[in-house]
Amino acid sequence: MNPDRALVVEFLNGARAPLAIASNPLARDLKGTLLELDGVRGEALLAFEPSQQHLQGSGVLQGGVSATLLDFAMAFAAHAQLAAAGAQRGLATASLTVQLLRPTRAERLLARGRILRQGARLMFAESTLAAAGDERLVATASAVLALTDP
Repeated sequence: MNPDRALVVEFLNGARAPLAIASNPLARDLKGTLLELDGVRGEALLAFEPSQQHLQGSGVLQGGVSATLLDFAMAFAAHAQLAAAGAQRGLATASLTVQLLRPTRAERLLARGRILRQGARLMFAESTLAAAGDERLVATASAVLALTDP
């Protein structure tokens, strides 16, 4: 089983308390924490705390890191929805469109992911990234996720 999926299942079947995302080396490096999941609605809330190494030359968060955080939120929302439905399928991001709305520094960020629609082979998702302190949007994204067989 995909390690991220296993973490989602653990969260859904457990106390649902904040859980460090130890299932993925990149999420660990970004100090990811799983805060909320709703498998029925296909929603996820994750927190990340990128460090200085994730900043570009002018001292703001590198755009690819923002895209990664948005992608994580949509993937966790998708895993939650699939797990809640008892589906053993995997997924991969087929397309990702990101809008960077404002620069941000190395600070605590909240990534919310939501599944808009699930078909037989594809899921459509959206996510937002906001600074935890004031919840001002930093970036948004939409994605198509391809479902894979186990």
